[in-house]
Amino acid sequence: MDSPRDIFAKALAKALSASFKSLSESEITQSISNCDYQFGDYSTNIAFKLSKTEGIKPFEVAEKVLKELKGDKVIEKSEFLEPGFINITLTSQVWKEYLVAIGQQFGQSKLGNGKSVQIEFISGNPTGPLVVTNAWQGYYGDILANVYASQGYKVAREYYLNDGGNQIVALGQAVQQSLGTKFNDELSQNLYRGEYIDNIAVLITTEYGSANLVASAKPMIIGQKAAKLVLAKYILPDLAKLGVKFDSIYSESQPDIPKTLKRLDEAGLSKTKEGALWLDGSKVGLKQDEVLVRSYDNEYTYFLKDIAYQLERLEERGFEKTITIVGPDHHGQAIRLINTLRTLGHTSFKELSTQTIRLIKDGQEFKMSKRKGNYILLDDFLDSVPTEVARFYFAMRDTNTHMDFDIDLVTEHSSKNPVYYALYAYARACSIQAKALEEGLPVATSLDGYKLTKPELKIALELSKIPTILTDITLSQKVHHLLYQVTEVARAFHEYYEQERILSSPDSSQKLAVIAQFKLAYQSIFDILGITLQSKM
Repeated sequence: MDSPRDIFAKALAKALSASFKSLSESEITQSISNCDYQFGDYSTNIAFKLSKTEGIKPFEVAEKVLKELKGDKVIEKSEFLEPGFINITLTSQVWKEYLVAIGQQFGQSKLGNGKSVQIEFISGNPTGPLVVTNAWQGYYGDILANVYASQGYKVAREYYLNDGGNQIVALGQAVQQSLGTKFNDELSQNLYRGEYIDNIAVLITTEYGSANLVASAKPMIIGQKAAKLVLAKYILPDLAKLGVKFDSIYSESQPDIPKTLKRLDEAGLSKTKEGALWLDGSKVGLKQDEVLVRSYDNEYTYFLKDIAYQLERLEERGFEKTITIVGPDHHGQAIRLINTLRTLGHTSFKELSTQTIRLIKDGQEFKMSKRKGNYILLDDFLDSVPTEVARFYFAMRDTNTHMDFDIDLVTEHSSKNPVYYALYAYARACSIQAKALEEGLPVATSLDGYKLTKPELKIALELSKIPTILTDITLSQKVHHLLYQVTEVARAFHEYYEQERILSSPDSSQKLAVIAQFKLAYQSIFDILGITLQSKM
């Protein structure tokens, strides 16, 4: 069945064809937007656009369009507003048919047609447990993957493991320091600390047989063993508690670096200077050159490894679109990577960066530092905030904005808490159904002959925005738009609950049918969000 928006688009196309040259379907669709509920269901600026091409005033275009729209059976009301907008209200019948057609797969489509999308997210370094900042990437990435899957894409989730380089050496030194090895003050102060380091040191000592043998080993070897233990003992359990599952864990040692270097050389993008190998920034639209292979130790830089990894995802592994979600302060890295890939012919890579988080409790801020040991562990955080509440709250924030996460607010059972407000709408619907069952009230099998009330029309209108938002997210990756709209749907339902007599109404059976359809749609949306709704709160 066509959506109400599509129904209006067809009516508008028909109205335009009576007086104006044919316009493309996309031009008509793009002219339509949702308007403030008090002014109607939809608005179109087509009169303003056509006035420029037709050489007449917008209201003259509108007069001709309105004449045709007023004769269309799907249009209940239409009017022109300066400077060039036509607002319309669809009939109750259109919205009634839309509600009746809602099923368990509400919002899902076959838009992607099986195209492959791989999303890499969280990817916290195996130098310590996950921390609260990883939650934003985790929830946002997981819901984004669910959205793509709901739209007919074949989705793969990946955790990229940075298990090489100086950070692993530093991890090994941290373990050795925990066992009594002395390092110079500057190095010592910057090594990882925390209870997990001491725990891992005990495990590695048990394997080696003595602390002296651990101390005499190469820090890189100890670091590699420690990284595996961090992954197994901390990161994987943290991910399970977070409720995020990955299809693959991919080591940074897997991509073919020499092949990437050859590729960059053949494309004329690399050059040697000062004893190091560089990416020629001028060739990829950057203001400066970037080091690929360092001069002082001839080691590959993280940037080079990242290029190799992204090329492998797009070329060797055959993903048609790849997305990476990283933490704060990666904007500059994203630009240089995107520019390099574009120069090599790839435009289907997208990087999202979450911003900084201030964690607030009892009006005070927690400070986070992964190295010094006074960080906020994800495990501890999720002991204070239920994971599904955290999932909703994190995902409803734009990744381009900084976040204050108030633990007291998100655990508060009031309308001030957007998470509770959204979840409670479903619980209220269940409560109404339970009371109706107790009273033996029937649920209508048809809405024929019933005219939806204004609050019911608003519920249908707000629900109808969800499929378009899901489609748009596959282009914009803005998951928070879905969460925002969920709160609008919840608001419409709460208003319905508060404004209408439902069980005592002579139309109670029809109202119960509306509520049943609302629940179907709401459940489908929350399945995509990965959140289990509760019938009682």
